[in-house]
Amino acid sequence: MNFLAAVESGFLRDMPYKIEFLSGEERRSDFCYSIEECRRAYPQAMDVAKRFYQYMQSRMTLSKVGTIPIINRDDTTVIKYMWDAHRAAVDVAKPKFNDISEYSSATERDFTMDFLSAFEFCEAAEYRPYFGSTVEILLGFPHRPLTDQDANILAPDFNLYEKAHLTSIRTLSRVNKMTGGLLLTLWKKLMSLSEVNKAFGRFLIKRLFLIPDF
Repeated sequence: MNFLAAVESGFLRDMPYKIEFLSGEERRSDFCYSIEECRRAYPQAMDVAKRFYQYMQSRMTLSKVGTIPIINRDDTTVIKYMWDAHRAAVDVAKPKFNDISEYSSATERDFTMDFLSAFEFCEAAEYRPYFGSTVEILLGFPHRPLTDQDANILAPDFNLYEKAHLTSIRTLSRVNKMTGGLLLTLWKKLMSLSEVNKAFGRFLIKRLFLIPDF
């Protein structure tokens, strides 16, 4: 969907290749294979993604590293628009995940939903999705699918970062559920008050959630 929004916006207008999406027989209705299909099915999500790519196009190119343009951009606006597009896509995908999650263990399903819940805290703080900070997230991401045996006691093949990451995500999600979502609501309110609060929120996420020290 985001790829098609990029095409619609003209962001990928210089691509020298012709791309064709081939639909499969199974779960055909879960996907869209053209701009027109996505527009009919998910107009709001397409609008949000298109806004991101249009903003990127509106910025002046300062230079190039090889074929990669270096753009004069407002990082705060870019990141906000990127997170908005991410949230719109997640909102579209979550109901579809519920339909196919029966193929995973209950523990894996719970972790997926907990992870998406935890990421709402990152979105509210407009966490910087740069290469380094993305690596920090993936550093603790489990190296294999979770099984039901991992529900209460994590297996010894998980390293300390993975255990800390899984525990942090699970705890944050459970506390938010226990408060009926009030924790996330208050966090979003606090983050919306100022850029200073967002910076502090990113600091907390980095120190206490993403890359715990040992």
